[in-house]
Amino acid sequence: MFKYILFLQFITMSSLAVYAQQIEPENGVQSFDNTLYAITKVKVVLSADEVIENGTILFQNGRIVKVGKVFSLPKNAVEIERPGATVYPSFIEPYSDLGIKKAVSLKKGRSPQLNSLNEGPYYWNEAIHPQVNAFDLFDKNLTKSKKELINNGFGVVSAHQTDGIIRGTSVVYSLGDLGQKQEVISNKGAQHYSFSKGVSKQTYPSSQMGVIALMRQFLYDFEWYFSSQRVVLTNLSFLAMQGNQSLPQIFEVGDKLELLRVRKIAVEFDLPFTIFGGGDEYQRIEEISAEVDTLIIPLNFPKAYDITDPFIARYIHLSDLKHWELAPYNPYVLHKNKVKFAFSLYKTKVKKEFLSQVRAAVKHGLPQSEALKALTVHPATILGIEKEVGTLAKGKLANFIIAKGNIFEDGEIIENWIRGVKHQVKPFNELKMDGDYTFNIGGAIYEGKLKFAGAKSSGTITSFKSKLDSATQVTSKDTMESKMVINQSGQQFSAVFKVYNQNQSGLIQLNGSVHEKLGVIDGNALLANGEWVKWNAIKQNKAEDKKKTFELKIDTSALKNMTYPFMAFGFDSLPESQSYFIKNVTIWTNEKQGIIKNGNVFIKNGKIEGINRKINTFSNNTIIIDGAGMHLTSGIIDEHSHIAISKGVNEGGQANSAEVSIRDVVRSNDINIYRQLAGGVTCSQLLHGSANPIGGQSALIKLKWGFLPAQMLVENAPGFIKFALGENVKQSNWGDHNRVRFPQTRMGVEQVYYDAFTRAREYEKAWKHHLNLKPKEKEGHVAPRKDLEMEVVLEILKSERFITCHSYIQSEILMLMRVADSMQFTINTFTHILEGYKLADIMKEHGAGASTFSDWWAYKFEVNEAIPYNAAILNKMGIVTAINSDDAEMGRRLNHEAAKIVKYGGVSEEDAWKMITLSPAKLLRVDDRMGSVKVGKDADIVLWSTNPLSVQAKVEKTFVDGLLLYDAQKTIELQKRDQLERKRLVEKMLVEKLAGKSTQKPVIKVERHYHCDTEGE
Repeated sequence: MFKYILFLQFITMSSLAVYAQQIEPENGVQSFDNTLYAITKVKVVLSADEVIENGTILFQNGRIVKVGKVFSLPKNAVEIERPGATVYPSFIEPYSDLGIKKAVSLKKGRSPQLNSLNEGPYYWNEAIHPQVNAFDLFDKNLTKSKKELINNGFGVVSAHQTDGIIRGTSVVYSLGDLGQKQEVISNKGAQHYSFSKGVSKQTYPSSQMGVIALMRQFLYDFEWYFSSQRVVLTNLSFLAMQGNQSLPQIFEVGDKLELLRVRKIAVEFDLPFTIFGGGDEYQRIEEISAEVDTLIIPLNFPKAYDITDPFIARYIHLSDLKHWELAPYNPYVLHKNKVKFAFSLYKTKVKKEFLSQVRAAVKHGLPQSEALKALTVHPATILGIEKEVGTLAKGKLANFIIAKGNIFEDGEIIENWIRGVKHQVKPFNELKMDGDYTFNIGGAIYEGKLKFAGAKSSGTITSFKSKLDSATQVTSKDTMESKMVINQSGQQFSAVFKVYNQNQSGLIQLNGSVHEKLGVIDGNALLANGEWVKWNAIKQNKAEDKKKTFELKIDTSALKNMTYPFMAFGFDSLPESQSYFIKNVTIWTNEKQGIIKNGNVFIKNGKIEGINRKINTFSNNTIIIDGAGMHLTSGIIDEHSHIAISKGVNEGGQANSAEVSIRDVVRSNDINIYRQLAGGVTCSQLLHGSANPIGGQSALIKLKWGFLPAQMLVENAPGFIKFALGENVKQSNWGDHNRVRFPQTRMGVEQVYYDAFTRAREYEKAWKHHLNLKPKEKEGHVAPRKDLEMEVVLEILKSERFITCHSYIQSEILMLMRVADSMQFTINTFTHILEGYKLADIMKEHGAGASTFSDWWAYKFEVNEAIPYNAAILNKMGIVTAINSDDAEMGRRLNHEAAKIVKYGGVSEEDAWKMITLSPAKLLRVDDRMGSVKVGKDADIVLWSTNPLSVQAKVEKTFVDGLLLYDAQKTIELQKRDQLERKRLVEKMLVEKLAGKSTQKPVIKVERHYHCDTEGE
């Protein structure tokens, strides 16, 4: 099969070289253009590395016959002289949807759509459709923007239907009007991917983590389909995917974090993705350059915001202001870090500004040669068409642009030749004669303005100056402005305008010649009275019209304004591990020592190295902090958080979404990370929401502000998964149209659990059977399909993954414990558990822990019986009890939530403090590493101004893994720095506004806070 596919591709590519040979019968006399053309007297840029100063390009039938220095032309060649012009290879657009029909949703109506409406033997999810070929959707009637691309210098486009996750293939075609047979270079150019679900209305996926899980499951299904020793069923999606494997694989992302997520998929499945980036790669270039060597990047540098109103300016994120300034440096930074890239017009709203964006990249440090490569060689290589286009050489397509001047400086494209067919962009001999003129028409002097633009030339007579003939004294009407109608072609000039005099009024007609070098137009004029006279027009201010020498000033100093993360409170450089000795401080150990007065703690290499050791045992580079009057605790651990998650906290399209993982979508640039560090939080479990009975896998992160998601994940942490009970999972409040997805009742919720665990046992049994087969027995045997959902459910049964369950009502909590008992595993944590006080004895017997709120109640029906004494009762029963946030705002004041437990139930201060430190550590099974101040544990340390349970307590410093990531004094300095930076950028934008440059309207962005019941992205 694979050899057959390669053979088809060979035939396709071979056809490129013989496309002009006619194979269909001719109805009548054969007609074709076999003319041999030669562009002469030009500077030929063969490639970014080779230039011919006085060259000639000879081409025929759309292909280059010869290119080089001046050589003798064949007698039958048509010579086209373009003296002083420069020839470049036409540009290549590697990523577009130009000319491809838009996707349309198959779903009508409001009710949820669980199953695919795509009829036929295709993959079960509409968002996965590798069988879609852009060639079949190619519609010349939709290519309205074709001329726009041609005028920008493009000759070839790779276009696909930009819809869905695995999108199918692109078609690579030439621009122009050659007819579809001649335009298509490759009917399958590349296979495309994205994190966007597209127009599909299927309920799954509804989040980015769901998109990633679905893509991974499809790729495993694809491997299984072809690794089986016999085909179980015919699936056109899998067959198409196999046929597309040898094509370039291009993946579109929205930003730098998504780019790194793609790399994880690429490594897992050994897929050679070329990534279409978000244009912000410069913000994490060190990590990105280590991961990728080729990108496609959009040239959509943002415009300055119109922030004339100072109040509106306050709402624009500092990161957006900074990106406006630094985005044009992105190509330079990529080049400097040896990442190859191709430019794309995709996502560029105003296509005519494309060349100005390229020049902006050059002005911001990108060498001109690299800019040309990004427009020609690199996109050709990415698409695998470098033998056809990208450089000017014998045998390649005659795709080239002719320009006046250097297009990377102030030159302009005059012609774009595509497959040997000329597309006129501007007149080659366009006059540079625009300006103010003094007209002498038979002795009458006029002032006027002329603008030359070929057929669109225009002029205005602005005033009458004097008369030599006293018989034609003027009236007041002589000062009226008069429009001049001009017809100008090359040096030929004619015009007509209306004049008003005392003795006569009417039209004056001019005929003459343009003398560009002299700045003069002269000839004969027919006056309103029928008299012929001589006339001339002399251009004024000639000194100002002299061509200025182009000066390219490159300033990369703005790159010093990088911060990590790229937003407010970002670090100028990432903190490094140091040794700290904190003395004279009150230590809340959470250990047998209890609270130690006037103690000291030594931090080294990210660990707690010593407690109450003498200072003279440490090296000179140890930083000493006097903690007199302050309190030191271990960092707060939030067992239930939804901060720092990208594009959706719920994957609620199915009753069971065990295959999705929050680890795939950790967002390191959430300001709530820094805010919660300011509240003493150092570690959070990021949980899936509560939209379905079996949710997704959680992520345990350290709040390492400035670091990337992979660096925030707690290494070797036990796996957890979110389960849920109650109103949300049976869609009680989702509206009457949500009556499709199972379950709809609490009885159904129970059955979802039994079904999942029963199927997981069967899945395990099938794999054991397969693995135990002898080699001969495996012949003809179909291996079980790797099911990501069942893999995770099976981990629960094996006690390799643990459940934290969203819960409220006593009866439902009992039900899930009974399910677990019958399946022989233990529910690790009931979170919320607001009726836990009703069944604390049964929870203890089962072995479950609790993570609850301090005093949340009455916000929906199922919490009506919540009481503020719940945590105290659970704790008294010997149940490991934690206080969590489930809310970004509450997450930064969990110390206050713990303090409430002292009030409600008489819990001691130390026990209350453990509820947000050691207890969540125990529930998360990481208490051997964090949760208390103990030698050998992670140096997650918080310094408080006073007793941490006091409403007056403020965090002075927060250490995570020994890194000082929050410092109250440093925060004041960062605020001042950011305020000055904001002021500088606003002033810089206002200067552009005052200079008349176009701006964009400010958009006030509101950061969405996820909760358990948040739907969508």
